[in-house]
Amino acid sequence: MDNVNDKPYRILLPKIDVIFKLLFGDSRNIEILTGFLQSVLNIEEDEYESISVVDPILKKESLEDKYGIVDVRLITKSGMIVHIEIQVVDLEEMPERIVYYNSKMLVNQLKAGDSYSKIQKTISIVIVDFNMIKNSTNYKHKFRLVDEITGIQLTDVVEIHTLELTKIPTASDNTHVYDWLRFLKAEEEEEFMMVAEKDPIIHKAYAELKRLSLDEENQLIYEARQKAIADEESRLRSAEKRAEKRGEERGQKMGEREAINKIAQMGIIQNVDLSILSSLTGMSVEELEKMKAKP
Repeated sequence: MDNVNDKPYRILLPKIDVIFKLLFGDSRNIEILTGFLQSVLNIEEDEYESISVVDPILKKESLEDKYGIVDVRLITKSGMIVHIEIQVVDLEEMPERIVYYNSKMLVNQLKAGDSYSKIQKTISIVIVDFNMIKNSTNYKHKFRLVDEITGIQLTDVVEIHTLELTKIPTASDNTHVYDWLRFLKAEEEEEFMMVAEKDPIIHKAYAELKRLSLDEENQLIYEARQKAIADEESRLRSAEKRAEKRGEERGQKMGEREAINKIAQMGIIQNVDLSILSSLTGMSVEELEKMKAKP
């Protein structure tokens, strides 16, 4: 069998969700998934002794419910549920989306009559390639249900970690999570090689990424997903432009209305005939009479 490095291929970017799922959501790559989780989460080491990758589709509780489809979902040894989501398209409602997914993972645990004590901790890890936490320059955050006055934690069943690729500093902070995010953000072969040299598990992830990149079907799936992402970004940009245009038009109309009102008020002060004032401003005589009657 030929060596992977001897075959021509285009490296597939792991930050694209379909490739991320193949790399971290395959039960054969548990060691890679575990290495990434250990860099992000502060949980007992024995939790990783038995990790089960499960169906990423969060079931609907009723016909009106929305389906939730996450990138990777797994259960640890004690039953903790972890969901990982990666997103490169700048979605303004991303924080609400993650809270929704996390809530569904909580709700889906209980059946009718079950005690709330059966609820297992749910952890969301959100990786984005845009600025999501607007008022912070930190690339990683950990959110819990904590009282903002005393710092007392209400419960530990909810935990959300955010990782923003756009905020990774150029200089390393000597953490494993930094190295993993450099790997996810990389786009050139040299970048992958540099970070892979720093950690044996990341090196294994890089080798697996190269194997996935050699598969023609994966290349086709990747290209289709890239096109879908580009189309989505274009749609969002068009929607933003339309919203801006509507805002400008509303502002322009408000300005025109204010100018007309001023003309009408000046005409009333100067006792201009209301029929003449109506033809000048486009306002009805009735509107002008109401304006004139105001103190």
